Amino acid sequence: MSLSFEFDISKLAELIEKSPEVAANAARIGLHDALDEWRAESVDIAPIDEATLRRSITVGDITEEGGLNMTGEISANATVQSKSGRFNYAYYIHEHDAGGKNLLTPGTEKKFLEIPGKKNERKWSADIEKEIRDGLDKAGW
Repeated sequence: MSLSFEFDISKLAELIEKSPEVAANAARIGLHDALDEWRAESVDIAPIDEATLRRSITVGDITEEGGLNMTGEISANATVQSKSGRFNYAYYIHEHDAGGKNLLTPGTEKKFLEIPGKKNERKWSADIEKEIRDGLDKAGW
């Protein structure tokens, strides 16, 4: 007497095959969301002059290296014409301590990009991880 047992792993193999793409797409969504939050928080604490600095805070494209590493950027580039040429006061405020001068508006910060980034790094990492888990769950994991 012989007994047999049949097990079809084709669905599992399909899930395994598409998992890297699903995870990468979810990571892109999560990273984009984190960058949007970073921008919003940076805008809220950026010094106010004529609002040019706040409007100049932008989220760059997400770059990918080998499908495994993703990088997202946020930047500020508020330039004005000065007596000595074009002057990027966003860089001057953020990287050169605004020349040691105090900011005029309460609640604003010289390190308007750095502060939200450091404050939320763990949260945003967890949010991206959750987005990946949710993406894999939706795919059938």
